Amino acid sequence: MFFKKDKSKSNSECIVKNPNELPGVKKKSFILPFAGGEIWFEHLDGIYQYTQLAIEKLRTDTPIFRRPSAPGYITFVLTETIITDELISEIADALIKPGKQFMRVAFVGADRLSNKKLNRLLYGHGFAIRFFGGIEPAKEWLLDV
Repeated sequence: MFFKKDKSKSNSECIVKNPNELPGVKKKSFILPFAGGEIWFEHLDGIYQYTQLAIEKLRTDTPIFRRPSAPGYITFVLTETIITDELISEIADALIKPGKQFMRVAFVGADRLSNKKLNRLLYGHGFAIRFFGGIEPAKEWLLDV
């Protein structure tokens, strides 16, 4: 027996009475020690269509991951978040702004169109960029394990 998937319940159309209670909004970004190095994980995942909440979270974390003592390796986790041009612009601004030089930047969970837009904005700014479907391959690439 086959069942037709109910598209009204898809993640991209998730409606929450209080978006500030989403697990993605509450999830903290952090430094992960891995293979003798450190990686900053910027968790912007699970925020669905609430772009302003993702941008606010990114703006709150930016001064932390741009500190001189912060790792030069960063992963943006974007799974289950709708990636708008405004969010892409905020990510690019956070990475390109003078004062902190990143070595490698990984993006996890971005769709193909977002990959192209991010690549176009970030290419040639002194750091390597790659896109991944999962966190494990991103970690390995960032520190060349």
